[in-house]
Amino acid sequence: MQSRVREEQSLLAYVWFLERPQHKNGCKMDRLRRLILRHGLTGCLTLAASLIGRYLFRLLYQHERHVWYAAATSAIRAERPLSSELDLQPAGPEHLDVLSQLNLCGRSAAARFLEAGADLWIVWEGERAAFCCWIFRGRMPVIAARGGWKGLPPDTVCLEASVTGENYRGRGIAPAAWSLIAQSLKAEGVRTIMTKVEVDNVPSRRAVLKAGFREVALMDYLQVGGVPRVRVTAWGEVCEQDRDLLSDLQKIAV
Repeated sequence: MQSRVREEQSLLAYVWFLERPQHKNGCKMDRLRRLILRHGLTGCLTLAASLIGRYLFRLLYQHERHVWYAAATSAIRAERPLSSELDLQPAGPEHLDVLSQLNLCGRSAAARFLEAGADLWIVWEGERAAFCCWIFRGRMPVIAARGGWKGLPPDTVCLEASVTGENYRGRGIAPAAWSLIAQSLKAEGVRTIMTKVEVDNVPSRRAVLKAGFREVALMDYLQVGGVPRVRVTAWGEVCEQDRDLLSDLQKIAV
């Protein structure tokens, strides 16, 4: 299902931008041909029309609810380490096509993250990517914030877009990778890692709690007709060390 959705998103991007010079790369055209072979020309046009409709609807109405979490870099833990055949490595722009092909991260989104200065981490099994995530420093992407970005304190980073490949789920790869990344960040002097998870994504919420993150806040973002409304409330009993983070997030709603 996830693979089909990403293919449909890729199709919309290609149909929309096909005539732009920067999208005439042979690899991109090959992907477009594969989509046409899979869905047929009529099916592709139908999908494109549907996705454009969804895009326009999203401009008029958008509702997102996330739970925000925080943890000390020294507190991130994993029940078991990465297995011997897996290897966590920092990555760069040369790996974006791999992430896109394996449905781990869309190429355009990944390019934007790199341009914003984010660190890309990938867990490899040989030459195949099994997991990826991003670390943002200085600022983090927040749809509810002005301009889509929220500043971060110097000793705090944001963990974003953790995705495990379909064939690698259930093996504890994400928390093992988070733990190793946290150790690296701690050595650099980073004290706190923040992350957010959609309210309805119960498995991921359980995973971050088990890894050592604490629930801090619930952010409710509603946009109707281009007019946004943001609410940020404490999620349960917020410990003393997280009160400044909660207060900082609540400023978005002002």
